[in-house]
Amino acid sequence: MKFTAAQSDLSQSLSIAARAVSSRNTLPILSGILLKTDRNRLQVAATDLEVALQVVLPAQIEEEGQIVLPARYLTEIIRRLPDGPVRVEVDASNYTATFFWERSHYTIHGQAAEQFPQLLDPAGDTTFHLGQGELRNLIRQTIFAASHDETRPILTGACVSIQPGLLEVVATDGVRIAFRRQSLPEIPDQAGQRLVIPARCLNELLRLLTSAEASPVTVHLAPNQIFFDLDGVTLASRLLEGQYPDVLRLVPKQYETTMRLSVPAFHDACERASLIAREGSNAIKLSLSEGGAVITSNTPEVGQVYEELAAALEGSPLEIGLNPRFLADGLKVIDADELVFEFSGSRTASRMRPAGKEDFFYVVLPIVIW
Repeated sequence: MKFTAAQSDLSQSLSIAARAVSSRNTLPILSGILLKTDRNRLQVAATDLEVALQVVLPAQIEEEGQIVLPARYLTEIIRRLPDGPVRVEVDASNYTATFFWERSHYTIHGQAAEQFPQLLDPAGDTTFHLGQGELRNLIRQTIFAASHDETRPILTGACVSIQPGLLEVVATDGVRIAFRRQSLPEIPDQAGQRLVIPARCLNELLRLLTSAEASPVTVHLAPNQIFFDLDGVTLASRLLEGQYPDVLRLVPKQYETTMRLSVPAFHDACERASLIAREGSNAIKLSLSEGGAVITSNTPEVGQVYEELAAALEGSPLEIGLNPRFLADGLKVIDADELVFEFSGSRTASRMRPAGKEDFFYVVLPIVIW
């Protein structure tokens, strides 16, 4: 195996693929990165058997071949090389790779590529396309609410429902729910599909997505797996197994109290209040009246919070205890200057959404503080 590639292309590709390298090292081969030639391209891939990343980059191929090299040394070596062409020669007899640049060279030991897990080809499975901007919003407005508790693994992902012309994503950790809807071209044969994508996969995908102007993402669905293809990078992941709870039935349908207020002002107030609240009960009291909204919190060992916010109230006055950090998390992803915050009581779930929009909402449970 012999090839030449640009240091910048090689370093960038390796840094992307390395994010899928196993940190637990259950199998020695999983601590490595696969280098494989394919005509005039080089494939760089890594996996931990749950998530896989594969990057294709241009290269001048002299001899075809493949090898697995230790990710730690490979990425650091290439990253520290000067900008310019890097020539790589692999000795298949002893699984070593030598990197040549300028008047220098570096050799590292690797492993046989035949031991590396095969990355499945998604060709022929269910496929659809999404703009990078659309997909980015679907992820960032939901995945933050997914659980980190491995004792309930199904909640550590986001549930995606595919209907004709419609894509819905929901995530929850048991105390809050984030929901986002996105229109799609009609795809009748995909009606009724529901799948749970691990949060880790979606967070990696979020790092790869750029802007709305970039080329669309091709999504392939295979049995128990999902693939995302974009700009020469393929991200593959296993789907979570199990029944995702129907949390949307817990969202109230009627609301006795509605408040409209500024998203930036409310977000900043919640951030400030969380500085005090996190040292005590981790809660604030939100009081709503015709005069506006008042945020209070009291931690005897630290201090007190009192903030007044301009707000338009419809319905009955209300006092409710809420987690300010959870509120701030939801406010960060609301793409609007004004929000509608809806309440059905002081001891039931409340819902916030952008004013004038119905494609996103965020539900939080109250905290009893009196």
